[in-house]
Amino acid sequence: MLIRLLSAGAVLLLLSIIDKVVANSAGCGKTPTLMSGTKTMTVTGQQRQYILRIPDNYDKSKPYMLVFGFHWYGGTMTDVATGQTVQRNVWDYYGLRRLANESTIFVAPQGLDNGWGNTNGNDVTFVDQMIKTIESDLCVNEKLRFAAGFSYGKSCIPQSETLTYIDFEKVAGWRIN
Repeated sequence: MLIRLLSAGAVLLLLSIIDKVVANSAGCGKTPTLMSGTKTMTVTGQQRQYILRIPDNYDKSKPYMLVFGFHWYGGTMTDVATGQTVQRNVWDYYGLRRLANESTIFVAPQGLDNGWGNTNGNDVTFVDQMIKTIESDLCVNEKLRFAAGFSYGKSCIPQSETLTYIDFEKVAGWRIN
């Protein structure tokens, strides 16, 4: 487990170095209306939900990394946002939230029927709509959008051209069996 945490920490360190490349979103400088918690939006005629986690020390003039955590087949956004299936508040957002130390905005979307089938592109449209909503209200570095997923949650991510996938196996040598 320590190796996994160190590997995830190495990824966040690398991401913080990349933080020197900045492209501010439209939400920078605005007083935010979004708050941490469960959000609902209509996407292609369906109600979709996600959990948003904004840093406690949020500064509207500082561009933040944006990290999505996609759940596995049969998992839920709550599983990702809390880490409850492994160790609550340690493995939330795959262990990244604790390591980010209030430097990142996190999103845990809910897949339809607890999966990511992307029927008719609905899941990718959902991701794009979440990004548009979040970035129009919060200060995000548009060059630092990332996603992590496990199992089936990993399969949705490469279909989105707006996110860079954190592949722990390749980047940090992290493999979950």
